[in-house]
Amino acid sequence: MGIRSSGGAARAATPPRRAEGRNVSPSSSLAESAQRYLTQACERLELSDGDAAWLRTADREVRAKVSVVRDSGELEIYDAYRVQHNAALGPYKGGLRFAPDVAADETRALAQLMTVKCALAGLPFGGAKGGVACPGKELSEREREQVARGLARALRSDLGPDRDVMAPDMNVDEQVMAWIADEWANGHPLDPAVVTGKPIELGGSPGRDAATGRGVVLAFRHAAGALEGIEERGARVVVQGTGNVGLWAARLFAEAGCRVVAIGKSDSAVRHDDGLDPDALDRHVAEHGTLEGFEAGEAVDPASILSLDCDVLVPAATDSVIDGATEVRARLVVEGANGPVTPEGDAALHERGVVVVPDVLANTGGVVVSYLEWLQNRRRETWSVQRVNERLAETIAGAFAAVAQRADGGSLRAAAYEIALERVLRAARLRRLVP
Repeated sequence: MGIRSSGGAARAATPPRRAEGRNVSPSSSLAESAQRYLTQACERLELSDGDAAWLRTADREVRAKVSVVRDSGELEIYDAYRVQHNAALGPYKGGLRFAPDVAADETRALAQLMTVKCALAGLPFGGAKGGVACPGKELSEREREQVARGLARALRSDLGPDRDVMAPDMNVDEQVMAWIADEWANGHPLDPAVVTGKPIELGGSPGRDAATGRGVVLAFRHAAGALEGIEERGARVVVQGTGNVGLWAARLFAEAGCRVVAIGKSDSAVRHDDGLDPDALDRHVAEHGTLEGFEAGEAVDPASILSLDCDVLVPAATDSVIDGATEVRARLVVEGANGPVTPEGDAALHERGVVVVPDVLANTGGVVVSYLEWLQNRRRETWSVQRVNERLAETIAGAFAAVAQRADGGSLRAAAYEIALERVLRAARLRRLVP
């Protein structure tokens, strides 16, 4: 179907200090956008007020404290959250982030998005999300371990392979997952399926690091194949974001024959009309933490990255960066981040004929491969990276085909939400969770 463009032993030297978290999120627009997208889908599906409220409301929200003795000897108390949004289709599944701006409203929104992603991808999971409001980038290795183990102790009864399966997200890596799995086991034999995104040696899956970026590129390839005027080979791509998703997407776009003509982050951006070298970019960012000084490209204003002339724009940094006033000069937007396009931006892009492949479809690669890791753990199997990538490609292809058929030239986001919510409600009714 075509797409039409239309805790250590040290004693605190001072009294415990509660770390400054974010009580009211400055990026509350993510929460607002998530609710509006879901509400709009419920209205299109003509659901009752009761059904819509059931879909919006999380099954359970957990708030806990995590105590950490910093290397300075000071005791700090961090707020931690885990939102288990909906388990109609299976155990809760979702990432964990360590960041100072973690807050309840954003965590709810991200958990809701995970419910939609899992349902759309056909995974036997419901959505969840968690985080600790701590300075994730500034913590030492010892401090990170305290946060991870403290969180696992606080949430031990809420986690499990058939209850809630965590995965890494912002400022959380495979080592954090290893600490959480070990603390959850509490001296008992390890069940590797309690978390995903683990080290390979503890049951992690090959292909996990690249999975979200790979999913973005797979989604692009399907969209480009259905759009007139965009050829995969030679397509000019602009990427916003130099984290795991952005850099992996840039690398895989280049491998597919596209030209990554610009890439940017909050403090710097570079462009080269003949195409940038993603591997060189990766090395430069790893060494310097910025794109400044990258000699194989021309420095540009990072604020202009979303408005550069290109065929494909990939916002893969943060939420709510494209609104109704943003000048986008791409024909195709593929959302690598969660919620980068606001509802106003989505409507404006659609009116201008820009096709948007939404986050709930485009960046599902991470949760798909997380599911494949969980499946390997439950079966006591280890798969090759080729097998993992094949299963990922099959899943993205199936989800995209269903969405494109449902959209029939209209909004891919609208179609994706409708499919996902129908699947969740159908499962809930079969289980008599709702009348």
